[in-house]
Amino acid sequence: MQDINISQLIIDGEYFRIAQELVKEYIGENIRSFERENLDMRARVLEMQIREKKAALATDDMDESDIAKAIVDYANEALKVIIPESELVIEDIASEEEEVETGVPIYRIGSYPSDPTLEGLKTKKEREEIIIPRFQRGWVWSPAQASRLVESFLLGLPVPSIFVYKEVSGKQIVIDGQQRLRTIWGFFDGVLPDGSPFYLRGVDPQWNGKTYENLNETDRIRFRDSILRVVIVEQLDPEDTTSIYHIFERLNTGGTSLTPQEVRNSSYHGPFNDMLFELNEYENWRQIFGITKPDARMRDQEIIVRFFALSEGGYSKPMKRFLNVFMAKHQRERNLDKYEKLFKNTCDRVLKSLGPKPFHIKRGINVAVYDSVMVAFAKFRKEPHNILSRYKRLLDNPSYIDTITAHTTDNDTVIERHKLAQKALFR
Repeated sequence: MQDINISQLIIDGEYFRIAQELVKEYIGENIRSFERENLDMRARVLEMQIREKKAALATDDMDESDIAKAIVDYANEALKVIIPESELVIEDIASEEEEVETGVPIYRIGSYPSDPTLEGLKTKKEREEIIIPRFQRGWVWSPAQASRLVESFLLGLPVPSIFVYKEVSGKQIVIDGQQRLRTIWGFFDGVLPDGSPFYLRGVDPQWNGKTYENLNETDRIRFRDSILRVVIVEQLDPEDTTSIYHIFERLNTGGTSLTPQEVRNSSYHGPFNDMLFELNEYENWRQIFGITKPDARMRDQEIIVRFFALSEGGYSKPMKRFLNVFMAKHQRERNLDKYEKLFKNTCDRVLKSLGPKPFHIKRGINVAVYDSVMVAFAKFRKEPHNILSRYKRLLDNPSYIDTITAHTTDNDTVIERHKLAQKALFR
């Protein structure tokens, strides 16, 4: 804000300009994560609060510089509410976001249609032959949307296909179409996925207010025998471990783009992924991450995976594929005690040595600092008595700063960052 004369802007009545500048300064590097319209909307909210504060200060005997300081202090407190910390929990590093996966192999994928009845899909669900992976966003349809889908089947109208991935076990993992399937299953059972009663609403009067059980026999048969096309996708190469990730990433048609970890959550479901949910609730980890509740977009789980993968070694760019390969490798693993102990022990030692939110260098976790320091703690069993002062010196090291701000996922940068952290903290 050194180049902005707040006092003059106040005199000129440029309150929106003040709000814009304060929002930009507050967000810092994370500004790339927000759309322009979103930022302008929040700046407008802040503008109104600044106007009110200025009016309240007008009656006080204060000079222009004191008024400007009071408004800036007030605005910075207001921004904590306007832009919650949860939106800034991970520092936006350009090299992390702009990483491009090159040399993606040509996958051997097969796909073919299947036309099961709705009753057949219900049977598959009861036998656990078709699975919707644990997914945080879950049920998002309104009762009216669900009712219109059921009405489409009763009217004999076409309904978009769903996509599933067929595993070697024969089980089918839903890639796209979970809302449709949950609606179908819910109507059979008379309960919406959110637990509320499922009766039709906003549909043709002959069906309005009806549940499946209240339909006449002809309509029940028509619903049971309705067809929903299922496109089954499977990989033909038994050595392939990452095509499922790309299949889910590209075929999922939800309204919001999935984060990489949301895709992994569905692509690599299993015991290891279930463990991530449990570890993400660990109290000391929440203090390190800085937010008490799990992140809605699973970014906290992603950096837990990052810790495990980099601790195991063998890093090769790009980071996204490296984490995918790690998740695929351990997807079915059941001996998970060693991972739980490693993660919890490392969190305990980091929190005790460095305090809460130790990797929030600017605003939000710097994941490059996080991975190098967490792996260093995991590699060395005992920390020196002056570990905190060592950590502060590490953060002042220009060579280390270079490795946590630019080209952070390059092979050489990752190796150098980890060497510097281990040497500074434990040697």
